[in-house]
Amino acid sequence: MLDLYELQVFLKAAELENFSEAARALNISQPAVSGHIQSLEQRLNTQLFDRVGRNIRLNDAGATLVPSVRALLKEAQRVEELVAIQQGTLQGLIKLGCGTTSGKYVLPGIMNRFFMAHPEVRIYCVVEKREHSLERLETNEVDIALSSLRIPRRNLEYRHFAEDEISLIAPPDHVWARMGTIGLEDLCDFPIILRESTSGTTVTLNRGLAQHDMSVEMLRSNLTLCNTESIVQAVISGIGPAFVSDVSARAAIAAGQVVRVEVEGLKLVQHLYMVRHTGYRPSEAQQMFWEFLFAPENADLRSALAREG
Repeated sequence: MLDLYELQVFLKAAELENFSEAARALNISQPAVSGHIQSLEQRLNTQLFDRVGRNIRLNDAGATLVPSVRALLKEAQRVEELVAIQQGTLQGLIKLGCGTTSGKYVLPGIMNRFFMAHPEVRIYCVVEKREHSLERLETNEVDIALSSLRIPRRNLEYRHFAEDEISLIAPPDHVWARMGTIGLEDLCDFPIILRESTSGTTVTLNRGLAQHDMSVEMLRSNLTLCNTESIVQAVISGIGPAFVSDVSARAAIAAGQVVRVEVEGLKLVQHLYMVRHTGYRPSEAQQMFWEFLFAPENADLRSALAREG
C-alpha cells in the first residue's frame, strides 16, 4: 500500500528537483526526504530520480508518475474535506495563480472576505507571469488562475471577473503632467516606459491604438520593464511617462509623486478573467471559492478596480 506522505514528499522533490529545497518546503530534514524517496522507490521497485553527485533529476519513470500522484493526493484531500463538511466545517487547500498586480490589488480583499466565512480553508497563492500560471493550471499545479488575457487553451474555462482601467501617468514636472490632457498625436513626442509586448497592459494599449490607426511600435521608448510596480517607481524617479494599471498608481497619484494624464479619444480597459481547468474535478473548497468569486453579494469586490473619483 502506498504511503500518502511519501507521495507528498516525492511530489515536492519532483517539483523542485532538489532534496534540500524540498526538505525546507516540507519543514523536515534532508535525510528524511532522501529516506522517504528511497522507501517509495523500493516499494515501486523502480528508480524515480537520477543522481549525479549531489544533484538529482527526475527521470522518465518519475515524470510519468507525477500526474497520477498529484491526482491521488487531491483525491485524498477531497476525502478529508468531505468528512469535515459532514461535521459542518469547510476545509481544504486552494492554490491560486496570478500576476503581481492582481496578487496585490485584486485578490487580498477577496481572500479576506472568504476567510471570514470559511476560516478553516487554506489558500496558497503563486504570484508569477500570466503564462506560467496558465501552464500550472494545465498541469494541475494550481486550481484557479487570474489572467488579464483570454488565451485559448484546451480545457480551460475563462469567466469574466473584473475590469482594470489602464492609465497614462507621468512625473509631476513632465510637460504632459502640466498639460493634463494630451492628444493621440502627442504620444509620439516623448519617450515612454513600456511593459513587455506579451503583457496584458501592452496588448490592451495596442488594441486601443489600433482603433486610431496607431500601434505601440510607433511610440518612442527608452525602457522596457516587466513589472508594474517597477514601472510606477521608474515614473516616480522621473525617467518618463508610462501606461499602467490605474489601481497600481493610485497611491503614487494621491501622494503627488506622479500625475494621471488623460489622452483624448483613448480609453483603455483591461479585462480580467478567472480561469479553471474543466478536466479536473474541483474539491468542495475550490468549488465554493469559484462560486464565491461570482456571487452577487461580492459584486463590490469585482468593481474594486474601478477608478475612484
